[in-house]
Parts: sequence; structure tokens; C-alpha cells
Amino acid sequence: MRHINIEEIGNTQEVQQFEQIAQQYMLEMQGMTAPERKEFIRTHTDWNMLQLVMYNLSCHKCWYSEAPAGAGDFEVDHFRPKNRSKQHDGTVIKPNGYWWLAYNWKNYRLAGALVNKRRKDRFSDDEEVKGKGDYFPLDLIQGQLCQEPPNDNLNVEIPLLLDPFSIYDTTLISFDKDGTPLITAGIPDEDKFRAEISIEFYHLDMEQLNQQRTEIWRLCERELNDINDQLTQPINGQAKRLIMDRACIRLKELTAKNAPFSKVAWACINSFSQKDVFKLWLPNLITSLN
Repeated sequence: MRHINIEEIGNTQEVQQFEQIAQQYMLEMQGMTAPERKEFIRTHTDWNMLQLVMYNLSCHKCWYSEAPAGAGDFEVDHFRPKNRSKQHDGTVIKPNGYWWLAYNWKNYRLAGALVNKRRKDRFSDDEEVKGKGDYFPLDLIQGQLCQEPPNDNLNVEIPLLLDPFSIYDTTLISFDKDGTPLITAGIPDEDKFRAEISIEFYHLDMEQLNQQRTEIWRLCERELNDINDQLTQPINGQAKRLIMDRACIRLKELTAKNAPFSKVAWACINSFSQKDVFKLWLPNLITSLN
């Protein structure tokens, strides 16, 4: 998961046009019963007009998994569910969901269908159903459930799912050489739980994704070993500088915002930087990749 800058969406012409539609729809929903609202939302899916903007903003990748478009169809996910919202244990905590956010573009996240829908992993023996669906777990010990309009103060809620709009949240999950998502070492216990359930509800441990991430790790690993092999040869200072320049270019490509599963490449590089033979050059190179 890489950080998505919300301001880059808000400044687009498409969002400005959508806001006019959203305002009209909110007026039309005033006075409707809950069933009438659900039917209205079901038949008015204008949020899809923002798909291309969101798609381009993430360099054609799912906001949750960093999987490229070829990994499945993309959908505009309502971060806070629009019709019904459930706790991580399956308890329905908002029968009508956050219906008033159905046309609020700040509540939208671009998700691959394999991540967004509830389903089993077809490429593994795991029978557990995962995916986001209409789940939006909250910390109801330190926070509380917000009310519906006009008292809809979202600040009283403490969401448990990691959010790509949050820079901090995007640091809480890493990966190993097998492409398996891991909880980042050294983070607070409360964030460990958030990372754990986010891996589950975003289905980040899907075998299909693990396999694709493994390929990125191995590619990055080959690059690092190749660079190290060259640097350990008897060469002069000029040759070493040229090798480091080329290394920066190759590793920048793997960790770039538009690279698929770029956080896996970062995890690989950080892992290798702890090895003695790589400590001689890799930590200094890492600073140039940001």
C-alpha cells in the first residue's frame, strides 16, 4: 500500500463535476426511507465517473494491494460502506451504513475486485472467506460509533482498517521473500492489530498476490546481488561510481510509485541492507532512492 494524496483528487475537473451531481442526489434522498435510499444508491452509481482519475492517480494500481490492472477489474470502494457496515467479528453495527457518504468522493478508494469482494482464495487450501465487502471494523473501546446526520461526527470513530490516504498507515505492512505480507516490526500493539485485520479484510495474503510479489522480490534480489558482485571486484573509484549510478537507476525503477508492488522492492532492499556484505554500500544508496 502506497500513500495516495487526497488533494490530487480534489483538484481535478472530474471531482468538481461530480460534486454537483452529489449535491443534487443528497437533496433527492432527503425524506426517503432507508429502503428507498438503498434502492436510490443502488441505481445511481455515478461514483464510477471518477474511476479513471483514481486509476491514473495510483499509476494504474489497486490502492490497497498495489496490484496492477491486469490482476483484475477495478472498483470504486466505499471505504465506509454505503448500505451496511459490519464489525470484524461480523456484527452489524450500522444497518444502514454510511449512506450519507455514498456520494462523498473523499470516502472512495480504488480497489481491485479480488481485494474488494468477499471470497475464498482459489489458489490455496485456505477455506476462510476474506475481502473487504461491507466490513468496516472500528475500535469501540477508545472510540465510538458516529450518528447519522445531522450529528454525523466521523471524528469520534477510530477505524481499524489501514487507509491509503494516511502516510503512517502505509508503513505498517511489509513483505518477506515469499511475497507474504507481514506486520512491520517495532510498531505499537494497537497498530499490529490494525495491520493484521487489514491483511485479512483486504485479502492481501491471497496466493495470487503472493506469487506476483515473489517475482518482484526475486527481481530486486538479482539486481542487488549483481551490483554487489560488481562492487567486490578490484575496480577503481570511477568504475565504482558508474556502477552505483546504474544501481540507483535500476533500484529507482523497482521502487517507483508507478512500479507494481513497489513496497515489496523496498522490503527486499531494506532486508539486504542489514546483511554485512551489503552494509558497505547499500544504506548510503537507499537515501538516494526516496
